[in-house]
Amino acid sequence: MKNTDNGIPFFPTESFFKKQEKVYIHLSSDFPEFVDVLHSHEFIELVYVLSGEAVHTVGQKQYTVRCGDVTLINSGTVHKFTPIKAEESFVAYDLMFVPDFFDAMSIKMSSFEALKNSFLFYSMFPKEAQNQPDMHISGKRFSDYGELFTRIYHEFKGEEKGYIELIRAYVIELLIKLFRDLEKEGALSLSPAKTDTVHRAVSFIKDNYNVSLSVGEIAAKVFLGPDYFRKLFREVTGRSVSAFLQDVRIDEACRLLKTTNEPIKDIATKIGYGDQKSFYQAFKKITGKTPGEYREGK
Repeated sequence: MKNTDNGIPFFPTESFFKKQEKVYIHLSSDFPEFVDVLHSHEFIELVYVLSGEAVHTVGQKQYTVRCGDVTLINSGTVHKFTPIKAEESFVAYDLMFVPDFFDAMSIKMSSFEALKNSFLFYSMFPKEAQNQPDMHISGKRFSDYGELFTRIYHEFKGEEKGYIELIRAYVIELLIKLFRDLEKEGALSLSPAKTDTVHRAVSFIKDNYNVSLSVGEIAAKVFLGPDYFRKLFREVTGRSVSAFLQDVRIDEACRLLKTTNEPIKDIATKIGYGDQKSFYQAFKKITGKTPGEYREGK
């Protein structure tokens, strides 16, 4: 555990995760010292309430969670659960993992890919938390989810041969079922989160346009797969990722050509082009002029 500048504890993965592992689970009752303490963490956390009630504080907002509620907490989000004093103690499963816990899958599951890309890693994490848990599970579904969490918990504690692979399978099953239920309940609202995700990607591009950037690297910064990220970026901006990156670079080239005496080849390198020919082609395509003509005002 580390303290941030504002004194709020921050838990890196090594605070819980064993070396080389990318998943961890415990019951809130296993670590009572962490309950009712504002904190943030490096990993994604999926909380499933087994019993009791608590007030979940996320930033400046609060809402009550109770038996059957599921809440997702993104990395870097400051939050805490404050138990509400009652006859039944507050107990929840805390399932923690990092996005690439699933990257080693040898099977392809389209429904899981949709979940991983559109739901888990961005759709439930707008800038401001909603005043409610992400979903509530009741009836038979409550016991079904409880059984899955319990399997994950016991596998993790038992550490028998192949337990990480089995946990991965259970977590995939869990997430797919959550996604299905969210769709049935109409609880999945993507529009604000889509915009927020693309804005974060745009900021990253503008801060790093001068180095070699691949779509995969940009997508990874917002926890999305490259193919889905391309589709999402175009859906929100109406443009491709590569076209946007090219425009950012050429805009900066125009500024440097007009305000400095730097050689054109140095400007090309400075804005992220590895060879001068590619720079000239991109510049002419966008501005209708060569860099030299643009500088001379022709």
